[in-house]
Amino acid sequence: MKVVRSVVLGALAAAFVTVGVASPAMAVDRTCYDGYFCVYKDLNFSTGNSMYRFNYSDNDWSSGESAIYHADSSWRNFYSRTANVCDYGSFGLHKTMAVLGDGWELSYSSSWNDKGEGHKWSTC
Repeated sequence: MKVVRSVVLGALAAAFVTVGVASPAMAVDRTCYDGYFCVYKDLNFSTGNSMYRFNYSDNDWSSGESAIYHADSSWRNFYSRTANVCDYGSFGLHKTMAVLGDGWELSYSSSWNDKGEGHKWSTC
């Protein structure tokens, strides 16, 4: 009986130690893969801040991707369609800021920096 109790107590202690030790944080993958249009918060595709991958058109980043809404600084397009970065402006004045064909990238543009509000596969 003592042997069984020792084994059970040893197993419980090992389980507690395993659960009690924190595992290292997982690194966030900010790679722009083939088949995606990617928008980076920072210039030069820096992975130190927010980055979003899209394989769909999203003409309003303000809700789901608020970290890049009016805060986008570099763009990569590895999607099979041309991506248009949009600035909708006030009073419904839509403007295409950047047009990136498949395989194109733009590491920074002083004219377009922090002005994006969404992207479409057609003109804005």
